[in-house]
Amino acid sequence: VRVIKPEEAALERVDPTGRLHETNTDACCNVRKVEPMARGVEPFRAWFTGRKRFQASTRAALPVFEAVGSRIRINPLAHWTTSDQADYMRQHALRENPLVAYGYLSIGCFPCTQPVQPGEDARSGRWAGHAKTECGIHLSGLEKSLTDASL
Repeated sequence: VRVIKPEEAALERVDPTGRLHETNTDACCNVRKVEPMARGVEPFRAWFTGRKRFQASTRAALPVFEAVGSRIRINPLAHWTTSDQADYMRQHALRENPLVAYGYLSIGCFPCTQPVQPGEDARSGRWAGHAKTECGIHLSGLEKSLTDASL
């Protein structure tokens, strides 16, 4: 297991008060998620995700293999349905995250995640009130971080 976290100097420079999420969610996600993930995958030619097409409309066409710069991102569960996930959890005696019972159907960072209302998309509780739907580690931000030394 490798622990990946933001660089302290970057946090102090970009978010000295710890409140960046209130004014610039993209910059907050970049310093806390995108940049650390870029450093974490840098030595590898490929990495795996747990993303699934059913999780959001933005993931509906998620391919199993993606090119990210010179690397390959592999989404082996892309084709899974909610039933597939429930069956797997049942077959392997996996417990559901206790926060699901409180309406947290997609868990992100504490200040940017809220419960989802009945009938809403599972990810609608992420960055509620913003057009943002992804933190950036699965978007072009990671590719740029892997190739741009200025980030």
